[in-house]
Amino acid sequence: MFVVRQKEHDKFKRKGADLIAQQEITLEEALTGGKFTIEHLANKRVTLSLEPNCIVKPNDILLIDGLGLPILSSGKKMGKLYLIISVKFPEHIEKSKLELLLKVNYNGLT
Repeated sequence: MFVVRQKEHDKFKRKGADLIAQQEITLEEALTGGKFTIEHLANKRVTLSLEPNCIVKPNDILLIDGLGLPILSSGKKMGKLYLIISVKFPEHIEKSKLELLLKVNYNGLT
């Protein structure tokens, strides 16, 4: 008989074969899409893409199949990774960029 104790990870929380983590993106990435890289388990770097036509809001959850832990009963199948998004707002905005932002309304460009 032996006891297995699971050590808490500093970034990922485990729920079965799925992983949950917080991910900060820039305001520009949230509004316009782009790519960002996360540090996955075992120092593996994974680059993910945000769709350019989809605005990501704070606390949105990105679901990525296959980046969780192995599902033991299924052979090679992997769990999911849930990324809870936080958006880093800039400390200041350049005047030229502010003028562009002011031209945008909720229905798109004016």
